[in-house]
Formats: sequence, structure tokens, C-alpha cells
Amino acid sequence: MKKITVFNNLTKQKEILEPLDPTTINIYTCGPTVYDDSHIGHARSALTWDVITRFLRYAGYKVHWARNITDIDDKILKKSIELGINPSKVARIYTYSFYEDMIRLGIDWPDYEPQATQYLPQMYSFIESLIKNKHAYTVDNDVYFSVSSFKEYGKLKGQNIQELEKGFGRIEPNEKKKNKLDFALWKGVKSNNEYGFDSPWGKGRPGWHLECSTMNYSLFGPTLDIHGGGDDLIFPHHENEIAQSESLTGRPFAKYWLHNGMILVNEEKMAKSLGNFITIKEVLKSTTPNALRFFVLNTHYRMPLNYTSEALVAAQNGINRLQEALSDLSDNNLPESSTGNFAKEFTDAMCNDFNTPIALSILFNITDKINTEKNPKQKKAYQKELLNLSQTLGLNLINTQAEYATLKDKSFSSIIEMLINWRIECKNNKDYKSADKIRDILSKCNIEVKDLTDNKYKWQFKA
Repeated sequence: MKKITVFNNLTKQKEILEPLDPTTINIYTCGPTVYDDSHIGHARSALTWDVITRFLRYAGYKVHWARNITDIDDKILKKSIELGINPSKVARIYTYSFYEDMIRLGIDWPDYEPQATQYLPQMYSFIESLIKNKHAYTVDNDVYFSVSSFKEYGKLKGQNIQELEKGFGRIEPNEKKKNKLDFALWKGVKSNNEYGFDSPWGKGRPGWHLECSTMNYSLFGPTLDIHGGGDDLIFPHHENEIAQSESLTGRPFAKYWLHNGMILVNEEKMAKSLGNFITIKEVLKSTTPNALRFFVLNTHYRMPLNYTSEALVAAQNGINRLQEALSDLSDNNLPESSTGNFAKEFTDAMCNDFNTPIALSILFNITDKINTEKNPKQKKAYQKELLNLSQTLGLNLINTQAEYATLKDKSFSSIIEMLINWRIECKNNKDYKSADKIRDILSKCNIEVKDLTDNKYKWQFKA
């Protein structure tokens, strides 16, 4: 097996990856809470873990990857009230929306995709054991984990309880809690009309942190090789997972903790309140999945990633250059073997904490060789190597002409729409000379515009 180093957020240093089973790596990553369409932050996380699992398999490991779905949560309950539908229907709608996005992005399906509501009996057993061992307590029909019962609380964040009590992170206030850092394992309903599930503590729903710990334990046992997610989850979510899981088992919860950086939009934190919240579906209206993947991989996964329209254009230009180097290839005429000249450099880069920016630069070095190679056989060998290594990053550089053609069609239609609307604006301003010029331009392009009432129109290509 290749010797791979990773930055472990638990120890705050790079370490050689040594899984519990030398041939197999078990990975659990936090998936979406399904109450809305997925955004570009979800895209970054999904693409990061897709590439990491692809490379680990390329390096020779057998990988078991689990990505959960949080299908019960306060945000889902709020959305169900807004839409006037059952919370489970909200979860199904946005789970299917998430799947649609993942398919378009070319994300490999995880080996396991547990949904929280499928694991309620296991959650009840988990909570009962924690109560029995004095790590949890009940308040009315709620159950809380006692952070003071876990002496290592704060080790992932790198702060002690006293420092964390100053108010860092998303902490739910409740005067009935013994410690303000104590967190809910079970949230009892406050009225009979409130949505919930029957449990030994009454009707309610599980706490978010408990869901991941229970699904993890059910799938992989007491200790996991790699736990991943966005760095916004380090505290309190992952810290709380460690506390409750290790209190239950007395064993380390995960050997390695890996976190991807957050997405910024034009150097600002993405938020609906700032009007810069961008869904995956919106992005893919104006760019290709290949370009979005390139954009994400061109920054190291642990670093913040700044989203701009210019960066996406540059990413598409990069993809175009790679695709041009393979323009004469198809599934029917792939070379049988590759030179392997660049494979070691590529592997070394990826073995160094999955350094995808360096890996991408190596793809361009291969492209330069392809463009200057005079020997047809050698050129084909370089092309095969470029294809193999790009596929390890999840890039699809051949048979994507239809995807790019669709994007060009969208752009062309957008230009036509802008010209027609400009013509309408000129007419409304009685600038008939300019309006006629725009009409003539459209006509020369075999585009026929039919004016309707109220500034509406329809257009078509002339036969």
C-alpha cells in the first residue's frame, strides 16, 4: 500500500495513515440536513470526499464510505410548517434533490447512506446505556449528555471546558441543564400536536449529534478510521460525537479527523441573509460539472475556497485545455497502456494530504507533452496517462461534448434574450432606429422575433 500522510485535526499534525485493517479504510462523513436544495458548500464537501475515496482505492485500499442523511431536524420541521406538508415528505423531496445534484456532479455513490430515522431503536439503546453509566440525565421528557462526565471534552477543538463555556459555537440555552455545554440526546415534544416519535422518554426526536454517533457505531463498531466533514462541524457537532461515543464504548471514536474548509462568495461568508446563497442547481446553469469539480480541486481541501464567477470561467478554460489534449480519443480508440512517467509525481502529490492543486498541475504537464509529442504511439501513451489520472480525480474529459454543447446553447439563448429585451427597451424609449438595427442583426442570424402584447415575445429560428 502507498504511504499516505493526512492532517489529523485531533492531534493538529500530519500523520501517516495507518488504518485498523491494513487493507481496508472505513470512512464516515457528515452529509446534508435535507430541508432545502443543496448549496455550493455541500458541493465542496461532496467533491472533496469523492476524490479522497477515489484516490484511496487507486492507492490499493478497499474503502467503505458512509455518508449520512439527516432526515429529522428542527429546520425540517420548520420547512414542513412553511410548506404545509409532513416532515418526512420534506425530507424525501430534498433527499431526491440532493441525489440529483450528486449524480450531475459525478459523485460516486457511498457504500452506505444511513438516514437518521432508520436508526431510532439503536438510538434508544445508545441513550439508555449513557444514562445507566451516569453520562446522561433526564429533564422532564428531554435527555441531556453531561459534558463534565467526559474528562477529555474539548480535545478536538483544542480547548478545555472552561474556555468552551465562554460561548463558542451553537449551544442551545436551557436553564434546566446542569452545564450550559450539555447537549440534547433526546428532545421531547412541548405539545401533543408537535411532530415526533415514541420513545422510552416520551414523544420527541433525537438530537443531531446522537444521530451520527449511533449510525457510525452501527455500521463500523466502536472505532472508525476516518471521520470527515466541514470545519464548521468541529465544534460542537464532532466534539459532541466524540464525547458520547467514547463515553459509551471506552474506545477511541475515530483515529483520524479530516475537515474541509468553508466556501466564501466574493470573500464573504455565504448566507441567505446576505443574498449570496448559491445552490448547486444555480451554478450548473452557467457552468459544467467538470468545471465546478476543477474549481474545487484547484484549492487544497483544508483551505477556505472563494467562489467568484471569474474563478469558474478560469476553471472551465482549464477543463477545455485538458479536453483538447484528448479531443481525438473516444471509448473506441483508447490506447492499451500508458507510459506511467507522471503517475509517480501524481501519486506523491495525492499521498501528501491529498494535494489536488499539485495533482492538477501534473495533468497540465502531461497535456504539454501531448501537444508537443511527434511520435503517434508515444502521444497515445501520454493521452492514456492523462485520462487515467484525471479519472482518479473524478474528471470526465471524453464524451462530454454534449454537456458542453448544452452549455453553449444556454449561453447562445441568453444572448438572444438580451438582444430582444434591448430591442424592446429601445422601442419603449422611441429609439426606433436602434430597435431596427437589433432586429436586422437577429434577422441576419436567421432568428425571427414575434412581438406580443405587454412587451412579451417569442422567437424561433427561421427555416
